[in-house]
Amino acid sequence: MKALKVQAGKLKGKSIETPIAVAGNTNFTPAILKKSVFDIVGSLVLKGRSILEESAFVDFFAGSGQMALEAMSRGFARVVLYELAWERSDNLRKLFAKFGDNYEINRKDVFRFYNKLDIPEKSKIYFLDPPYSFWDKKKEKIKSLLDFLLNDDATVAVFVQSPINPDWPGFETRKFGKNFLTFRVNGVWNAENVSRLPNENTSEISEDISSFYENED
Repeated sequence: MKALKVQAGKLKGKSIETPIAVAGNTNFTPAILKKSVFDIVGSLVLKGRSILEESAFVDFFAGSGQMALEAMSRGFARVVLYELAWERSDNLRKLFAKFGDNYEINRKDVFRFYNKLDIPEKSKIYFLDPPYSFWDKKKEKIKSLLDFLLNDDATVAVFVQSPINPDWPGFETRKFGKNFLTFRVNGVWNAENVSRLPNENTSEISEDISSFYENED
């Protein structure tokens, strides 16, 4: 299994260990999908939709924590992680303790506690990578969670990784190998706006796609 590396920012090149599989869950975030998320975030910053120094990056089903660590490296004011598995949450605490104190790690069930979030930052960006097994029976539960987050004016955008195209109205979906990235930017948003965001369609990438995959979230 390949190492997970920070792609940009003050921690660029930092490698972190991949966590052990939990209940067979090894569907972690590939590097190309991670890059797409942060390319879109960067575009929103340029458009004035987000100021990273005033924003929280919230990582649900955090796994290895690589998405939150990338956000920390790129300058988010704070990162907030939710990971229910004991060993993974303990490893996250050990990892993030090396990089300052602008983080919060919660060992909680996201579906039970998302309506009790207390995140004071002026703006928030959410990333979700639920276990792929959840998509068989919990697709609507995931959608309800996203709708709740988008109902908050402080939410700038939500991103969710999945093994299928959820095909939700009002959301944009892009495919990267066997993985899908579905997202929505809050507020006034339409297809024309979305088309102007960075788009890395895998068919347009000349390099061997396997070189982009870091395998885990």
